[in-house]
Amino acid sequence: MRCVLRVEGLSYTYSRDLVALRDVEFEVYSGEVVTVLGPNGAGKTTLLKCILRLLEPRGVVYINGKRRWDELSSRELAKYFGYVPQTHHSIFAYRVLDFILMGRAPHHTMFSLPSRRDYEKVHEVAKLLGIEDLLERSITELSGGQMQLVLIARALVQEAKVLLLDEPTAHLDIVNSVRVLSVVRKLVKSGRVDAAIMAMHDPVLAASFSDKVLLMSRGRVVACGSPRDVLRPEVLREVYGVDFVRFEHCGFVVVVPRASTEV
Repeated sequence: MRCVLRVEGLSYTYSRDLVALRDVEFEVYSGEVVTVLGPNGAGKTTLLKCILRLLEPRGVVYINGKRRWDELSSRELAKYFGYVPQTHHSIFAYRVLDFILMGRAPHHTMFSLPSRRDYEKVHEVAKLLGIEDLLERSITELSGGQMQLVLIARALVQEAKVLLLDEPTAHLDIVNSVRVLSVVRKLVKSGRVDAAIMAMHDPVLAASFSDKVLLMSRGRVVACGSPRDVLRPEVLREVYGVDFVRFEHCGFVVVVPRASTEV
């Protein structure tokens, strides 16, 4: 495996009293699905925004393990990273096909028009994700699960190497959550993308779909490693403040919060 992303000493402060990231360090290798896990306010979304350089942190990110990300142009970054936001709200009722087509923007100049290859790319990705029947619909008509797949499609047509997903299962039921995360894992394991980094709240889903877990609390990395090594009840208790039960089934680690009868 080769290193596709290395983060060293990443720190970010919104204000004097709000330090969002504190010396975050980790590596992502080809073929890995990495989940950044932690409660609200842990710094997960800020970390993704710093990697994308939407924010300007202290520290450095290396692309392919060697090239600094601040040496790349915005267009080069857009070709390397595909970003799937937590939610998307649009005042325009874009056709799904046209919305996905916007992901081809990094491959064009300001005044160029979409080519036949661009449209072929959209149809290719839509077929891969099983959303071909949505292409002529308006994005305002989509369910939450459908919209997440459309956002992933837009990132894929960028021909991005690494997917960054911010809460990809937010507001989704369990069926759509499993569907979306299964798609992400399949894309990585098939080599369609080199790796994926997902910010999530749920340790249950993280245990099921991740190769590596980066557990964060108050802007710091508490633990980093395989789900088996990181998702231990005593560590989760420290981060979430509730008790967890852990067991293994069919080779998978399963962690669930312990029910409490206290009122």
